[in-house]
Amino acid sequence: PLCLYDCCLETDAAVAIVVTSADRARELRHVPVLISGAAWGSGQTLFSNHRGDFTTSAAADTAPRLYAMAGVGPDDIDVACLYDAFTPLVLLQLEDFGFCKKGEAGAFVADGQTMLGGALPTNPHGGHLSEGYVHGLNHVAEAVQQLRHASGERQVEGAEVALSTGQPGYVAGTSSALILRRGA
Repeated sequence: PLCLYDCCLETDAAVAIVVTSADRARELRHVPVLISGAAWGSGQTLFSNHRGDFTTSAAADTAPRLYAMAGVGPDDIDVACLYDAFTPLVLLQLEDFGFCKKGEAGAFVADGQTMLGGALPTNPHGGHLSEGYVHGLNHVAEAVQQLRHASGERQVEGAEVALSTGQPGYVAGTSSALILRRGA
């Protein structure tokens, strides 16, 4: 049922992320963004995370570990940069990361909850479907800009905690996510 605009663009692009210690980051000129949690999971082969239920992704397994590591929950996330190589992946992740109940993601989005000013601004940079497909790393870069309050017109007001996700376990047997927070 996917059509042309449900699939991300092939993109020639580059993104660089510099990771250093929190102490060193505080000495640099930009507001530091700290990694509060990182979780990943994988299966043995492509499609290995298939559960016979296409309404649940591997993110459902990743989310509890991620939230526990970061010491936060879905209500603490100010902005989400969700892997969106295909439109259904956003809906699945909204549910599997606990932002809404199973079967309610469509209404959550239609209600404006993922827009700037909504309960969970999602992919304010346009994501893979609009900005381009850089395999999730552009989502990490957007989360960092949001937490540094350097996103201009797409800035999520007061953003302090961000979720950035990679492939949620469809097609590839892998899933990953980060929770980042604005440093002092």
